Amino acid sequence: MLCTLSEILRDANERHYGVGAFNCLSLENVMGALEAAEELHSPIILQLAEVQFPEAPLELMAPLFLRAAERSSVPVCVHLDHGQSFETCARALRLGFTSVMFDGAALPFDENVRNTLLVARMAKAAGVDVEAELGRVGDSGVDTADVFTDVEESVRFVEATGVDALAIAIGNLHGHYIHTPQLNIRRLIEIHEANQLPLVLHGGSGTSVEDFKACIHNGICKINVATAIQRGIMKRICQRMEAEAEVGYIPLKQVMIDASREVVAEHIRLFESNDRVS
Repeated sequence: MLCTLSEILRDANERHYGVGAFNCLSLENVMGALEAAEELHSPIILQLAEVQFPEAPLELMAPLFLRAAERSSVPVCVHLDHGQSFETCARALRLGFTSVMFDGAALPFDENVRNTLLVARMAKAAGVDVEAELGRVGDSGVDTADVFTDVEESVRFVEATGVDALAIAIGNLHGHYIHTPQLNIRRLIEIHEANQLPLVLHGGSGTSVEDFKACIHNGICKINVATAIQRGIMKRICQRMEAEAEVGYIPLKQVMIDASREVVAEHIRLFESNDRVS
């Protein structure tokens, strides 16, 4: 069933678990992800980032996401990840996404507030939820986040923009980690206590089990996963091709579906969102 971000995260925030937000770039990703969510009775978020549009065009992926969500037996939010402009967020709204993220984290604080507020006003008029980002999540290959989210700034930002979820920087990184990061759980707790809205962890792939558990029990309600799916698919494809040199295209599609399902199921259990849907 197609749902908004708030509908999915409200329960996660109240009962202290995380909902996986999985970047899906193909039909096989979507099929595998929803199979896992339905088997484990878990809500799920299907998302696509603007940087992924060249490989997975928004206008082509939107109907796939939405139709799959409508047919699903579990709650599904269709989310724009890391929208880089007002115009991109507007495109996602027109296509039927139930949640959009405007990423103004690289902007000065006041400019991030102004631009996020414009997106929030547009989205709210359409009944769509908004995620924003404050603080800089680092890139793979570096040891720490560029700038941790400031607690006082987070309060000002949330009050000024009225966003429904906030992505924060507590030492998390995008991409495949070279070193397992050490997340600042104390900073997370402070931000959560100051704001009381669902918080988001970007760069979920590669975080330790201990840090994942600390995050979901202290305010993180949405966790983004992209790299783990891609690596899981490539691992399974390589294994199949090594075992069967003449493997065909159709069997490889099934490998992609199965790999997507395995990775998503692993994260659903890790985030403790399984058996949350009656």
